[in-house]
Amino acid sequence: MTDTARIVIAAASSGAGKTSFTLGLLGALRARGLRVGAFKAGPDYIDTQLHAAVLGRPSRNLDIRLMGSGAVLASLARNGSGNALSVIEGVMGLYDGSTLGSSTADLAVLTSSPVILLVDASASAESAGAVALGFASYRRDVRLAAVVLNRIAGEGHYRSARDSVAKATGLPVLGYLPSDPALALPERHLGLVEPGDSPDFGRATAALAAAVEAHVDLDALIAVAESAPSLDAAGPAAPRREGAGGAAGAGGRAVRVAVARDPAFSFYYEDNFDAMRDMGLEPVFFSPLADSALPPGSSGLYLGGGYPELHAASLGRNVAMCDSIRRAAEAGLPVFAECGGYLYLLGSLEDLEGSPHPGCGILPGRARMGKGLAALGYREGRTRRASVLGPAGTVLSGHVFHVSTVEGAEGILSLRPPAEVAAPAPELDGSARGSVFGSYLHLHFAKNPEALAGFAAACRAFGG
Repeated sequence: MTDTARIVIAAASSGAGKTSFTLGLLGALRARGLRVGAFKAGPDYIDTQLHAAVLGRPSRNLDIRLMGSGAVLASLARNGSGNALSVIEGVMGLYDGSTLGSSTADLAVLTSSPVILLVDASASAESAGAVALGFASYRRDVRLAAVVLNRIAGEGHYRSARDSVAKATGLPVLGYLPSDPALALPERHLGLVEPGDSPDFGRATAALAAAVEAHVDLDALIAVAESAPSLDAAGPAAPRREGAGGAAGAGGRAVRVAVARDPAFSFYYEDNFDAMRDMGLEPVFFSPLADSALPPGSSGLYLGGGYPELHAASLGRNVAMCDSIRRAAEAGLPVFAECGGYLYLLGSLEDLEGSPHPGCGILPGRARMGKGLAALGYREGRTRRASVLGPAGTVLSGHVFHVSTVEGAEGILSLRPPAEVAAPAPELDGSARGSVFGSYLHLHFAKNPEALAGFAAACRAFGG
């Protein structure tokens, strides 16, 4: 096998079973003793955690809009090196997001990766061939290499759908997943339940792996992955960037940055931690739920997103941690908070039942939970005044995905959707106080090197 072996798992739409099939495939390949890499198209934080739980190693996001083409290729080359093969799970339907240049199809073309189309045949049989034919012929620059059928009721159902696909497209059908409630993964608002919050996760993923091993031709699938050209042929991959000041801070030592990571705060991009290390910052993980103080020697604090609303009561009861963060912020500790981390810094945070619980009280406002999505999509923004991320007018590029709203926010950021999406007026989001910055905007540092450099400089200055 080659270092560049890779496939993209795509489907006709969201909800077709991409994640279930991907998890089963990862488990089946790992059970064969293969070193497998996992990637997720798009900005999704949860699916990468599911991949990592199955493989026992990090999964990475690949998002052209969020990261830029060069960073996508660099991450795939760097983190795919040494794998028997890499599995890239798509997002939504294969062609969804093409107007923004960020669809699964666009990613497959950029990386010259063969695509395996997962077709949900639960309510059809011969019509599966029409679906596959439409996707195979829609864009000729996308290499649709094979098909897998999902939610198959039995062998007769499989033969009908398989023969229809083969006749209509000439593509190989590598197998199927059966329609079986035992293969279902639990869901909640914002997506699937994270592995640490699902006692049934191990059983479900083991069942998925067994189903893939029993019903999918893994040798043929591996051969498809091995047919991918080298990444050098796919395009130039940008090298890892060394940040200003090199890989260490003053005195040749990395600057310690506390990173909240527990069931309440788990939405992070693994590549962001690499970027921090390149910039001379050492992520030191801690738990706002379980710990009583920030890690000793912290010269910065990074609070990512997650599900603080599910743990609002426990977070509010941990007064010692809030006091530790508040004292550090008052002393000038640089703090960068995204989405759920931002909500934690407010005066109060509602749980899903609408009951308020105390936050850290560092930034103005209170968070209220809604019944549906309040915001979703990519955003381009500028800071309205100087902050720990840089001077006024610092450009930030990222995405938002939340059901809550904040009453009483300052509006440190002026946000707009991408130019391709019409918007009547900018959204004002977030707040900044002293060395503390918080907003709903999730950042990938590959697209925001200036903001990371500003934060790193502030951390080095604080650490002396």
